[in-house]
Amino acid sequence: RSLDQFEARHYVLDSFSGPSPQGAATLIAKDALKLADDDRALAPRPSNGRLVAAITDIAASLTLTPAGLGNAEYPASGHVAIGGKEVCSFTRAGDVLTLTRAQFGTSAIAHSVEDRAQLCLRYTAADPALIAHDLLTGYADIPSAMIPLAAWQQETAIFLQRLYTRLIAEPTGVNTLVSELIEQAGLALWFDDRLNQLRLQVLRGIAVDAFRYDHNNLWAGS
Repeated sequence: RSLDQFEARHYVLDSFSGPSPQGAATLIAKDALKLADDDRALAPRPSNGRLVAAITDIAASLTLTPAGLGNAEYPASGHVAIGGKEVCSFTRAGDVLTLTRAQFGTSAIAHSVEDRAQLCLRYTAADPALIAHDLLTGYADIPSAMIPLAAWQQETAIFLQRLYTRLIAEPTGVNTLVSELIEQAGLALWFDDRLNQLRLQVLRGIAVDAFRYDHNNLWAGS
């Protein structure tokens, strides 16, 4: 048989060992969702900015250190969690963030020099298909070619018709975030190793014309 007659299955190379003294090597392959494991992928990514000086509970701005990090890492506006305790919205000019304090149910408090200024990840009235796509491609580095986004959106538009809002204030494992989304939205997500794609389906009742397995089409002992 020629190669084009064989069935191809696709995996991600996770690790390998060898060669042994006998020349044997061991390859361990996983499906693409392995890339979203919590020990590999965090959303949002950890921010490197810290406060160059302490601020009071009424300060309207903060300055980031090291110098130049604002332009390199922070957007022109967004939300930031200071010291893991207070969420603020901000606009940025260089390394200076102008703050609107005490957002998303947090309280305005004083913060110390070197407290971390962590960028937050926010989704507002978003299709869960888009949220999952962004988490998996943007933070787990799963190639977008593996995700048929149009098909995902068609599935959620027909069978779910709900939008979701969430602020993620601290780096959190992508697997954890996607698992929470799956639970909240009632989704199934799996890797199709033949198509080399991630498949998404909204959990719903079985169609009356669905194929049924019974004693008429089961092979004894299978």
